[in-house]
Amino acid sequence: MAWLKSLQPRECIWHFRFYAEEIADLATALDIPNPFITRTRSRFSPIEALGLLLARYRTAGETYLLSTQYNRSQSAISELVNELSEFIDERWKHLIEADSRNPALSTERLAEYAQAIHNAGAPLSTVWGFIDCTIRFMCRCPGRWQRQAYNAYKGRHALKYQAVKLLNGLIGILFGPVEGRPHAFRPGADANTDISRRYFHVFGDPAYGISPVLMSPFAGLGDRTEEEKEWNKAMSAVRIEVEHGFADLTRSWPFLNAWWVHRVFSSLVGRYYRIGVLLSNALNCIRPNQTAQTFDCEPPALEEYFHM
Repeated sequence: MAWLKSLQPRECIWHFRFYAEEIADLATALDIPNPFITRTRSRFSPIEALGLLLARYRTAGETYLLSTQYNRSQSAISELVNELSEFIDERWKHLIEADSRNPALSTERLAEYAQAIHNAGAPLSTVWGFIDCTIRFMCRCPGRWQRQAYNAYKGRHALKYQAVKLLNGLIGILFGPVEGRPHAFRPGADANTDISRRYFHVFGDPAYGISPVLMSPFAGLGDRTEEEKEWNKAMSAVRIEVEHGFADLTRSWPFLNAWWVHRVFSSLVGRYYRIGVLLSNALNCIRPNQTAQTFDCEPPALEEYFHM
C-alpha cells in the first residue's frame, strides 16, 4: 500500500484505473482472503493481488512486462490473475445475473430506472434497461469445439455475451435470461393483471423482437408511419447513450481485447469479460460514469453494491 501511495494519482489511474485508496476499499469490498494463496503456494496480500489483477486487465501486452514492473514471476502473475478472476466470479456473479440477491434489480430500482428513461424523453414509461449483444474474439479452438465457437458473421472464433445496461451506469445482467426477470412486475401488478400492463420491459434492437417483457423498435423501413418513426427516434435517442457503456468496458480493460492470449482449455476465456464487467461496475460506484450522469440516476455506493 505504501508503494501505491508513492505513485502520482495519474500514474495510479493509468496502471490500475483506480486510485490507491480505492484499490484498498475495493479489495475489502470483494472479500479477497488475506493472504491470497494460489495453487502453487504463491502468497499475496489482498491489495497486491487486486493490484496485479487490475494491472493485467489494463494491458493487452505480455505478462513479462508486468513481471519487470512488479517483481513477480510471469507464472505467478498468470496464476494469480486466473485464480483471483475465478474467485471474484464465483463470489460475486449474482451481481450480474438475474438473481434475487442482485440489489440493482429490485422492483423499486426498476421503477427508478423506468422513470429516468421516461424523463429523458422516451415515450415508454416501462423500460428499465437496454439489452445488447457483444462478440468477443479469441484464439482458434485447439482440436475440439471449433465449429461451435466459430462465428460465421465475423469470420472469427468468438464468444457471445448478452448484457443489460442500467440507467445508473451498471451492467445489471450479463448472459441472460435475455427477456429479463420473470418477476419484474410493475407496481400494483400481479399474476392476474393483463399481461400488456403486468411487467417492466427491457429494450433492444429490432433483432430481439417483442414479448411481454421485451420491447424493440418498429421494423420495416418503408412501412413505418410518421408516428412510428418519431417513436423510434425518441427511443433511439435514449438508447444510444447507454450503448456507450459497452465500448467503455473494453477501453477501460484492454486485456479483454487481447484475443491472441484468450485460449480455450488453457485460460479462463469465459470469465474474463465477466470480471471486466464487475470491475467497471465497481468503478462506476466510486465515480459515476457518463450514463449515470446523463440520466441523473445515481449508482449505489461501493459497499452497498457488494454487500446490500
